[in-house]
Amino acid sequence: MFFIGYEDELNRQQLVEEDYYDIFLGYVTEAFDKFKNKLENNNSLEIKISLYSNMAMDDISLKKLLNFESFKTQLNCQDFYRIEYKLGEISLLLDVDTKENDADIVKPCQYKAENYESIGYKIFKTFLNSIYRFKAERLNVAICKFENNDELKSDASNLANAICILQGKNPGMFTQFNKLVSEILDEIKWISVLPKDNSNVEIIVWTTDNLHRDDLSISLSLCGSGVSQILAIVYILISSDQPRTIIIDEPQSFLHPGAAKKLIETIKQFPQHQYFIATHSPEIIASANPSTIIKLQYQDYETTASVIKPKEIESQNEILAELGVRLSDVFGADSILWVEGQTEEICFPLILEKVARITLMGIKILSVNSTDALLDGKRSDLVFDIYKKLTTGATLFPPVIGFIFDRESKTETKIQELKKRGVTFLRLPMYENYLLSPEAISVVINEEATWLETSISITQVQESIDKIKQEKSYLLQGGKREEVSDNNWLSKIHGANILKSMFQELCDNKLEFRKTKHSYNLTKWLVENKPDFLSELAEELGNILHKSQ
Repeated sequence: MFFIGYEDELNRQQLVEEDYYDIFLGYVTEAFDKFKNKLENNNSLEIKISLYSNMAMDDISLKKLLNFESFKTQLNCQDFYRIEYKLGEISLLLDVDTKENDADIVKPCQYKAENYESIGYKIFKTFLNSIYRFKAERLNVAICKFENNDELKSDASNLANAICILQGKNPGMFTQFNKLVSEILDEIKWISVLPKDNSNVEIIVWTTDNLHRDDLSISLSLCGSGVSQILAIVYILISSDQPRTIIIDEPQSFLHPGAAKKLIETIKQFPQHQYFIATHSPEIIASANPSTIIKLQYQDYETTASVIKPKEIESQNEILAELGVRLSDVFGADSILWVEGQTEEICFPLILEKVARITLMGIKILSVNSTDALLDGKRSDLVFDIYKKLTTGATLFPPVIGFIFDRESKTETKIQELKKRGVTFLRLPMYENYLLSPEAISVVINEEATWLETSISITQVQESIDKIKQEKSYLLQGGKREEVSDNNWLSKIHGANILKSMFQELCDNKLEFRKTKHSYNLTKWLVENKPDFLSELAEELGNILHKSQ
């Protein structure tokens, strides 16, 4: 707010007897000059203008808004004055008529000016003209009247006119304009503007490198909605000699993902402008590396906003790097269950949805970057701290349901220690121990090993498993053969190594077992054909989800 007035020490009678208009105008001029100097010389100055779209304003209220509020004199009259700044000169204009018998009151010129002549209106108009908003819809801007004004309107309705002037006035900048457009939309090779009837000009799009073939060019009106948006945005970027405010609504809705990311990279080359981007795309957020993120969330029948500050964004980027995941992996989920590896990441959803009959609405299952670092490494305390941060603050990350990992060869003491930190362990040492079904193994091998002269039978697989069980081979590290029995065999063996061995022996060393591929195929077959085989694991996973609710 900037207030203008006169000193209280001045005697009212002196103001009447002397020239009130001149004295008051002197104070106004001095105050206005200070205001003007601040505008011109203070780089940190902020001007805030607010409008309320739900407020019905009458003529008087609107007049006061646009004139920065009229003020009443302290003399014995009902006169109101406003300040007018025109052609570098300041004057006071009377807002209402004075009575004829007010002979002692100096009467400046009568207020007859319209609102659009006021300082408030002009500043507000300048403010509006510096804002460009691009909605997620087609812009009908291919053709417009030619006018000798290269200032792009806030609705981009005169885009053809603006580009036409740029084309003739500044060929270098026009070439840069085309270069940036082609970098964002690589299918576009050149943009030109042609005169039409009735003083109209039309934007023409070239999709071929052969610019001699004008018959191969098309009107902008025949292009997708994203093309006109890009042309307008790029024009503002390169032609504006003053900082602009550019608002882009859901760019991924009118651009394919590659073009959207290129748009973000392009606008980062013009940091003098201010950008507001509304998006649901994690790729755009990651590409933009924004200074501030405002997260809008609908809960309890209302939309709430939470600001994620720059330091928090930087911290969360570090967390992403530590986790070895992308923002798109976690963005948009209601909650996350962290698991051992990629195999569990793709297999557990199948088991939960098809066997446990649990719908994973909003729940994502993701693998950690390194369970060794998390569970056994020297940095385990730090890594656990990173995971803990996922559940706190105004974060882009959803809350954690929990962690479920393999036991493998961990001691009971280590397992109990990690359980206190919130880790849950599978009952069996690893996921592959749940997949040792002779039928499933036979089917998966035969589907891939088509070069075998005879198919691998269920009996062959069962005999191979029985042999391993009898010989008590493929035990976990530190396992003792005398402690292995038929009842506890599955809890003592290394299931992944057993599958690797069987795939090689049964296929003459020509088929290598790969966890992410073959464990998934085994899971898929069991889920579809023998779901009871995985019922115990399904119950384990379901219990973790239920505990989090």
